[in-house]
Amino acid sequence: MKKETSKPFKTRKKKNRRSDKKVMTKEASLLKFMRESRHLSMRRVAPILGLSEATVNHSENGRRDLDELMIKRFLKVYGYSWEEFKQMLDGEIEVPDHVRSECIDIINRLEERKLKTVRAFLVTL
Repeated sequence: MKKETSKPFKTRKKKNRRSDKKVMTKEASLLKFMRESRHLSMRRVAPILGLSEATVNHSENGRRDLDELMIKRFLKVYGYSWEEFKQMLDGEIEVPDHVRSECIDIINRLEERKLKTVRAFLVTL
């Protein structure tokens, strides 16, 4: 009878990826605002930029480093100039708050029990 030999289970080392870490920058937030202000979806702009939806998402949500060249690609598609972008970053041009979209993001992350509480509160307004 042949003796079975077991090989030790080999674990793979997880790659350290930039997309595993979320670092929300002003630039990323501003790009998201600019896209939304033009009523564009990530799905629509991704092929125009020649990028995947995931790359657009990661760029806008702090999971990808942005350099000047990449930002300028986004700006061209969104119809903004580099100067406008810099002025918005520096506060020279006021950017409206995204209260509605921020609230919707928070609501989307709530568990069912808490969502019922929020609904009860909103009905009273």
